[in-house]
Amino acid sequence: MPVLSIVACRMQEDELVYLLSADREVRELLLVDGMQSLNISAKLRAQSRPHLLLGLDKIAPHLRERLSRSGGIFSRSSTGPKTKELVVVVSPLPLGLHSDLEQLKAAVYDNIRSLAAFSDGILIFYGKCGNALADLEQDLADLACPLYFLTDERGERIDDCIALALGGNEDYDRTLAEHQDVALFMTPMWASNWKAMGDEAASGKRPDLGAMLKGTGMTKVARIDTGLLFEPGFVEKVDSFAQKFGLQRIELPGGTAVAKGCYERAKSCLAAARPVIARPGARVDNFNSKGWLEPMRAICRITRKKFQGE
Repeated sequence: MPVLSIVACRMQEDELVYLLSADREVRELLLVDGMQSLNISAKLRAQSRPHLLLGLDKIAPHLRERLSRSGGIFSRSSTGPKTKELVVVVSPLPLGLHSDLEQLKAAVYDNIRSLAAFSDGILIFYGKCGNALADLEQDLADLACPLYFLTDERGERIDDCIALALGGNEDYDRTLAEHQDVALFMTPMWASNWKAMGDEAASGKRPDLGAMLKGTGMTKVARIDTGLLFEPGFVEKVDSFAQKFGLQRIELPGGTAVAKGCYERAKSCLAAARPVIARPGARVDNFNSKGWLEPMRAICRITRKKFQGE
């Protein structure tokens, strides 16, 4: 019963809904109960994706109880980490954390350590976020639980949610160079939450959006079409933003290929790197993370080529 946990930025919850709704290899999907899970839970229900909402302190006991059921769907007689026995735990974190990068870093690190107590692997569904999370792997090298990251086709950590939607860091850099007059790039979640993000910034350490745009010479806002339709009124919301700040809307193509590839690689690496089935909540005391690092990287390189069709 391998357990893959996901520390999730809510800006990328639509990508997660898309991936988890389509993944029939997941036997049980758990969301950490709380305000941050309400939207993603509603979207999953709309896609008829079964899931449970459990408090963080209730997840390890729930997994232990599942594992102890002889003859249940998670039987102890299992001899290996079959992908169809996968449990996924999603822990969404507040959008407002982005207004204070130190606060964002602390929250993500704390969440990872909490999830590591019962996880076989953790997918960090964040980019580097202004380099606030750039050193995450080194800072948490003491964890026995392996960490998986959002990476582009060159294996580099994704910068942020816009780079994820555009196809990777190179595509992001090229788009920035070609559209230097764009004030903001909007995904569906950005379009639905820019007001809340602006309010957080204004009440915190950053100037409000209007003040930031004043005098910059930027004249456009870009709507990135990722093909995801979980947030209603995407075009109307972008147009509302454009009208408020006197900007022109332009259209840019996006997608979910990078998110899907990273999710699938995390699942493959988890299955390949997990030598024993441990009880949920139990630590593997003899696990040497440095000794396993290079073999895991080799496995991930192989699976990356597989999903890129090389």
